[in-house]
Amino acid sequence: MFNAPAFTFGTRWLTVAAVILVLLVGYYNIYIATVLAIAFYIGFIYGRERYKEQQEALAAYLETLTYHVDQMAMYALDNLPLAMALIDAKGTIHWCNPIFSQWLGQEVLPGQSICQVIPELSLAQNGGRITSPQTVAWEDKYYQLYCHSSDDSAEYLAVFITDITDSETIRLKSHAAMPVIAYTQIDNISDVLKGLTESQRGDILSQVNARMVDWASEHQGFLKKYAEDMYVAVFNRFSLDQLLANRFDILDKIRAIYGGNKIPVTLSMGVAADEDSMLDLGQKAQAQLDLALGRGGDQAAVHVDGRVQFYGGKAKAVEKNTRVKARIISQALRELMERTNLVLIMSHANEDYDSLGAALGIAAMARHLEKPCHIIVSQLGTAVEKLADLLEENEDYQDILMTPAQAAEMIDGIDPNQVLLFVVDTHRPEMTAAPELLRRLEKVIVLDHHRRAESFIANPLLVYLEPSSSSTAELISELLMYFDTTIDLTRLEASALYAGILVDTKNFADQTGFRTFEAASYLRRAGADPHLARQLFRVDLESLQHRAEVISNAHLLPGGIIVSACPLRIKNVQMVSAQAADMLLNLEEVKVSFVLFPLDEDTIGISARSQGEINVQVIMEQLGGGGHQTMAGAQLKTTDLEEAKRQLIEIVTRYVEESELE
Repeated sequence: MFNAPAFTFGTRWLTVAAVILVLLVGYYNIYIATVLAIAFYIGFIYGRERYKEQQEALAAYLETLTYHVDQMAMYALDNLPLAMALIDAKGTIHWCNPIFSQWLGQEVLPGQSICQVIPELSLAQNGGRITSPQTVAWEDKYYQLYCHSSDDSAEYLAVFITDITDSETIRLKSHAAMPVIAYTQIDNISDVLKGLTESQRGDILSQVNARMVDWASEHQGFLKKYAEDMYVAVFNRFSLDQLLANRFDILDKIRAIYGGNKIPVTLSMGVAADEDSMLDLGQKAQAQLDLALGRGGDQAAVHVDGRVQFYGGKAKAVEKNTRVKARIISQALRELMERTNLVLIMSHANEDYDSLGAALGIAAMARHLEKPCHIIVSQLGTAVEKLADLLEENEDYQDILMTPAQAAEMIDGIDPNQVLLFVVDTHRPEMTAAPELLRRLEKVIVLDHHRRAESFIANPLLVYLEPSSSSTAELISELLMYFDTTIDLTRLEASALYAGILVDTKNFADQTGFRTFEAASYLRRAGADPHLARQLFRVDLESLQHRAEVISNAHLLPGGIIVSACPLRIKNVQMVSAQAADMLLNLEEVKVSFVLFPLDEDTIGISARSQGEINVQVIMEQLGGGGHQTMAGAQLKTTDLEEAKRQLIEIVTRYVEESELE
């Protein structure tokens, strides 16, 4: 009789109350109770009908509203300025709205791959998902794409594309207008102008100034000369992109200027961009100029997009005629040693005779001042073993060699201010024999002859970096000349320094200047024994056979590039590979040689040599290494020798092609 859904909680209680009321009235008067029951029944029927009418009206309204919402949703999918597509995990399109096809200027049909429709789009390997919004340039428009799914297990993914042309255009214009500061220095002005008349000097400087002004004007930059050999230029980011594309050809234009002494003018430039303030920009540009000068000059160091790029570096570092700096550094070293209680010396890992000879030269200074001294070595290689055998014959040097672990144990409980740490033949913290000591000790002195790399030991107390020097052993020999006139080198110390010069100059055939011969003369007068030095370089038959095998595996590539590899982890593999690279350079038509070798379980080493036309330092830096223009090396964290070779050949080939275009 009653429709159950018509009853609400409140209706049920009213019915119960009406029944009780009728029963109470019927107890006193049955007629009045009957009339009251009929009235209640009529009211109930009327209320129920009204309730039905309201429910039907509400259902009709909701149906109409749903219809209109569906219509608006369909309209929105088709007409909102938002392109949408439904794809599966493989990138196959199952549906897209008309705006999607309209924006892309082509009809997009279900079944097509989204990567075919938008080649610029790169789907992540993670199930074909676009893991982060991507900006895509399409004709003269910019779009942003992003992907969304209900959960990681969803079968389909929704791709949304928004038109960001207006905001992206403003962003690009703002980026192109960002300031760039370039500090420029003529890094060999004194050598170029030496011996010239005033007229010739003025002519050289006017040529340099004219080309610098033309260069700045060409790129719409502001140039100010604030010293005879110093300029500061301000460009915008758009002009910097042009300079990068031209590979800073101003370096070549300036290098073409010669004085009467035929020494070319060279520039060093420090360029910085993308900094938040002009203060940071200026400081960063100055730091890049220092970096370019530390690498030997004739190059631009550019800090852009969060990393440093180098351009130029074709000219060899000019050897300085004056030893004023060497005398000042020598006296500073003496004062620092006198105020310390312990001297520690280390070089790069896998020590060679240059690093060991330089270390013994510093040890001679400490011995002269009667200061305790130890040399930290990474491992017992051939050079270390032969030198250790000779050191055992000298009572003063019985326990001078120690491992990084022994050194760390020694400095426990010692005041760091009373320990002086020398780092020789390297300035890169990751390449030292004991990198952890750099973090524990505060007084660190860096003595090196390699061109400065981006990576550098933090906060050194003193730095003597001279890229024009043939070897670190030559630098130390010069410092010994001014350290104390009464210093007396032992036969072993002088011979070790002499051997260091021999190994880096290839018996005075490479990177040799007049200061190199003067250092060698000083060492000979101090007691250096060429026979003892020659004894250090002697190799066993097995090493000689391995070197011949490496040479026989060499492949000559176009452009005078020769590459070989030592596939086995043999004894003295680094020395064998370096000697093989030197020998390969003597072949006809060879301009540059590379030998790859397994250094340890997860590292491939590279020895690089050049006749001078190709800068192997720049090539090795792209692989995380460094060195000199004609002699460099690198270490790759990989176990695949063929992959390392492929990567090396790709970089060398690109470098040669770019050099030919300049």
